[in-house]
Amino acid sequence: MEAVRLGGVVMAVAGIWVLWRRHRYPGGWAFAFSFRHEVHREALANARNKARDAARRAAQAESAGQAQLAAARNDYERRLAQLEQKIARLRNPGIGMRLGGLGELVLFKHTLTVTSATGARSIALAGLDVRFDTGQKNHSIYLTEATGHVHRAKYPHLHTGLDDQPRFDEDAVRDFAVTIQNAVAAENSARACIPRQLKEAEKELEDARADTRAQQAARERLTQIQQRNRQDPHRKTADAELEEARQVWATLTGSIPPK
Repeated sequence: MEAVRLGGVVMAVAGIWVLWRRHRYPGGWAFAFSFRHEVHREALANARNKARDAARRAAQAESAGQAQLAAARNDYERRLAQLEQKIARLRNPGIGMRLGGLGELVLFKHTLTVTSATGARSIALAGLDVRFDTGQKNHSIYLTEATGHVHRAKYPHLHTGLDDQPRFDEDAVRDFAVTIQNAVAAENSARACIPRQLKEAEKELEDARADTRAQQAARERLTQIQQRNRQDPHRKTADAELEEARQVWATLTGSIPPK
């Protein structure tokens, strides 16, 4: 059974090869297979190979030029995207990375998240006033927003034995308040620089949009390659020799062969 299948495959391949050869060398079985016409077939094949090689070299050169133009376009678009993202971050930096947390407060680079029984909300660090205080039952961190709104975060320290709430060491609360104050100072300093940075980034984006020199240079190179390919004497000679070989074959067989 295996031998039968193998024989069928061989016959199919042979049949395809015969059809291909008849197509490439039309005019009859003798012209396609006879040793008497081998010289004519070789002449046609050589002309085809020469023309195909010239066309391949031209296509490779043009493909390289197109790749350079595409790379220049991608670099241009990537640069614009980077600057647009930079401007977006300057205008809206988000919450930033997490810097720490204690009790109901979680500190991020640009905001402070407050979690209470009614839910969670974010307080912008810019312009925030932070003050530590301690009392008989609780340590407190007072947060006064730029709007004047005040929030008090409570950290119980007195053990009454009546509840299972966590207790907070005074130094830990003080240290966290200092951490918030330092983050606020860094945010205020960064915010003071944003107008200048934003102006610079917008100018940089404007200049980047106008700078299409790399694309223009790549486009000119591609045009030169295309013109050179159209005017290439070697390719013209190869194409002419192929046409001549096809005409010779047509005169010999009465059938024009494909290129």
